[in-house]
Order: sequence, then structure tokens, then C-alpha cells
Amino acid sequence: MSYDMKESGKRIQQLRIQHSYSQQQLAKELNIDRSHLSHIESGERGSSIDLLIQFSAFFHVTLDYIIMGKNDSSLQTPKNGAQLKREISDLINHLKSFQSAL
Repeated sequence: MSYDMKESGKRIQQLRIQHSYSQQQLAKELNIDRSHLSHIESGERGSSIDLLIQFSAFFHVTLDYIIMGKNDSSLQTPKNGAQLKREISDLINHLKSFQSAL
């Protein structure tokens, strides 16, 4: 199993549509250009880990779902802010450890 930008982009697009957001509205919410979002959704461009985390938090789905399409608990119930911050902090620490090991 590997990361597929096109499939990940399709999932992001599906989430956006399911939540009734236009590309312009979602781009504004995430503080990115609409054209950047369009390129991500079409699979022409990958996304930074920071932006993937934003998608995950915004749509209340796991990073596994956005990146790999894993459905187990992909549609989570909204978490409280403290729990989400803890999880994001843990993920960032894990990624920093991984980066320093490279």
C-alpha cells in the first residue's frame, strides 16, 4: 500500500462536497488559495503534512483515511479541542522523531 495523491485528492474532494463547501469556501476556511486546493483535489499536487492535519481536523476524519483511504473509524465523532490538540501534538512529535532519524 502506498500514498496515491490522486486518490487522496478525491477523498478530500468528496469530503468537501459531503459537507457542502465550494472550493472557494474551503480554501478560505483553511487559509489557502483556491487554485492550490484544486490542484490537491485533482491529484496534480501533494499536500503538506500540516495541511493534511487541517483537512483531518476540519472534516473530523483520521489522517489514515485522507492519506491511505482506510475506512476504520474514518468518520469519527467530533473530538473536544484538548483531545484533538493532544493528538496533533503527538503526531507532530512522532513526525519530528521520524525526520531526525532520516
